[in-house]
Amino acid sequence: MSLSLAIFLASIAFQICVLSLLARNALWRMYPFFSIYAILNALESFILLAAYLRFLLFYSTLYWRFDSVDVVLRFLVVWEVFHQMFPKGSGLNRSLSKSLAMVAFLLLILACGAYILGGYQNYTSMRSIGLALDSTFGFVQAVMILGTLLMARYHGVKYGRNVSGIALAFGGWLSILTASSAMAELTSSFLPYWFYLRALSFVAMMVAWLWALWVYEPTPQINGPGALAN
Repeated sequence: MSLSLAIFLASIAFQICVLSLLARNALWRMYPFFSIYAILNALESFILLAAYLRFLLFYSTLYWRFDSVDVVLRFLVVWEVFHQMFPKGSGLNRSLSKSLAMVAFLLLILACGAYILGGYQNYTSMRSIGLALDSTFGFVQAVMILGTLLMARYHGVKYGRNVSGIALAFGGWLSILTASSAMAELTSSFLPYWFYLRALSFVAMMVAWLWALWVYEPTPQINGPGALAN
């Protein structure tokens, strides 16, 4: 068994564990957007494993197509973190949602601009498109996660174990993915290291999610006048 396949199988095993924790005590109801991402991401992994074992000729194309889809799906986790930190109907949600939405929109425009200015017409393969999407939108998503955490800290919102574990692990993985994807775009010789960095950091994220979801510990509700003053 190759090292890459062993890492891949380990990541799938951890994904199954994460899904089992979400099913236990109905955590999927508490974190619906995160659960949708976890389910779809695991489904992608199962299909890729089947392609790797039985249809190797199609594996590379399928991998990069799924990677492009995953770029969009990651916004589900970003939204889940914000929704849990600033619940709908809270004073902070009402005061921050519009401004943060505007910042998010500007970041998306920035990512699209970076993708276009980077010479999208030169992206001649699914691999080059996937790396470009990972480096641009991965940066935007990492900034969104970090911005949400910093904003919550500034307003005195206490992090629950579940959301903080999900957010910190996800932000760390996105940061590694963004930096390594940008490096792989600059030189193709870095691509083998990119695969291992992405895979190993993904496994680390799964382990962190397992710790975060082992017990149900949500973000404490925002109460009191201080929550409405901002």
